[in-house]
Amino acid sequence: MASMTIVIRVDEAERDELVARAAREKVNLSDYIRVRLGLQGQGSPTDRDIEIDPQHEQALQGQLADHERRLQALEADDSGRRGGT
Repeated sequence: MASMTIVIRVDEAERDELVARAAREKVNLSDYIRVRLGLQGQGSPTDRDIEIDPQHEQALQGQLADHERRLQALEADDSGRRGGT
């Protein structure tokens, strides 16, 4: 399968913020951006060998959705604080 590249131009501060968010999520920057765009993360080559039982996968998906809601709330709160100063 051929790989395509998409280039996104950001300033240094935006890049630093994306890197920090990816680090908080404990994923690489590419996967962080892919997931935020609604794509599936590629993970590392060894991740492909891991199988997750369906019940555990559902629990993980629920945790991820909860985490995303909390992250959005924190980001909105931070934006509100910055806008209020």
